Amino acid sequence: MRKLCLSIFVLLLLYSCTKRDKINHYLNKKVTQQELINNGFYKYSMTVWEGIVNEKHTLKDGDPVAPSKFTKFIMVVYTNIAPTNNKRPIPVFKDSNAIKGKIITYFFKNDILEFKSIMSPINNNNQQKGLFKTKKDIEQYYKELKIPIKEIPLEKLRNHNDSIGLRSRFIINNYESYFYLSDGNEMTTYYIKDKKGNEDMLVWDFYNENSPYRYVE
Repeated sequence: MRKLCLSIFVLLLLYSCTKRDKINHYLNKKVTQQELINNGFYKYSMTVWEGIVNEKHTLKDGDPVAPSKFTKFIMVVYTNIAPTNNKRPIPVFKDSNAIKGKIITYFFKNDILEFKSIMSPINNNNQQKGLFKTKKDIEQYYKELKIPIKEIPLEKLRNHNDSIGLRSRFIINNYESYFYLSDGNEMTTYYIKDKKGNEDMLVWDFYNENSPYRYVE
C-alpha cells in the first residue's frame, strides 16, 4: 500500500510539472484563453473606447460624450504576474525585484489574440539572462528546435520608445516577431496583420502602477 501511494505521488508530481511547463512561450504557437487559465495565468480586463477625441467628442469618466463616434471593445489580458491588493497587476517596472522569471503577457481584443510580450524583469538575474543577445543566438535557438525562422527587414513602429538598431524582426511559425537584443530576452509576437505599432507601450501601460486593468477572479 505504501509503495502504491508513493507511485501515485510520483505520477501526480510528474503530471503537475508537465502541466506547468506545457506552454513554451518562445515558440509563438497560438494559445486559447482556457489554456492560459489552465496554466495558472491571471486574467485582467478593461473596457476601451476607440476613436478620435476632440473638443466635440470628448471622454467623461472614461466614456465618450458622443458614443456613436467611438467603438467599444473589451481588452482582456493574461499574465503570469499576480494582482496587488487593489486588483491591479504588480507594477513590474517599479518593483522588478519582486518578480522571478520571465514576464509574459497576452492581449486579447474582443476574444481575439492580438499579440504577446515576453521580457525579463529589469535588473533581474534570471537563468536565461542573455539568451537572445544577437541575431545568431535567435536563429540558433529555433533551428535547434527545428522551427522555421526567416529574418525580414525592420520597419519603424509607431510610438516605439527604443532604438531601431537594438531590434530584429523574424517570421517564426508563420508569425511576425520582434526581438530586442539585450539581456532582457524581450520579444513581441503578432497574431494579426493589422498591428498598431505601439504594443510595447500598451505593455508598459498595463504594468503601470495606475493601470486601468482589473483582476478578474
